[in-house]
Amino acid sequence: MDFSAYKNQIDFAYTTLLMLWGGSLVGIGIITVPYIFQFFDSTTEAAKLTSQIFRRQDILIRVIAVCMLFLFYFKSKLDYSYQYGEWVTYVVILHFFIIYKIISRWLWKMREKIETFDTPTGDDPLRKKFNRWHKVARVLYVGQIAGVVLLLYLHAFGL
Repeated sequence: MDFSAYKNQIDFAYTTLLMLWGGSLVGIGIITVPYIFQFFDSTTEAAKLTSQIFRRQDILIRVIAVCMLFLFYFKSKLDYSYQYGEWVTYVVILHFFIIYKIISRWLWKMREKIETFDTPTGDDPLRKKFNRWHKVARVLYVGQIAGVVLLLYLHAFGL
């Protein structure tokens, strides 16, 4: 079947999904979370709230990722030169997301053992381990943002 008649609809759906994915990453990770930590007096309470927000975002990103897989099937039927670059970038972003989710689960388990984040880290090895893994998780989160921006760039300019 020739999908070239649906190229505009496929492009619109693809761009919309990328904007939702990137917008949620930027809106939550760069704007909302820092504000929450400034607003709350307790770091522990802020961490609990942001964890709940990230869990909701996780559901959104999973739905977007599955929808994009379907769109990649339809896009593969169209003739354009940059589809392999898009596919590779998408797979890298998915790996960032999956590894980020694995680390987030570890952090959640460590968070349950750490009673409070309102006191300084001190010599607590669990807090030091938490801080190291939290930095890795942040790098993966920023990697997702960079990957989505790259996908938008590839899609917009057709490189």
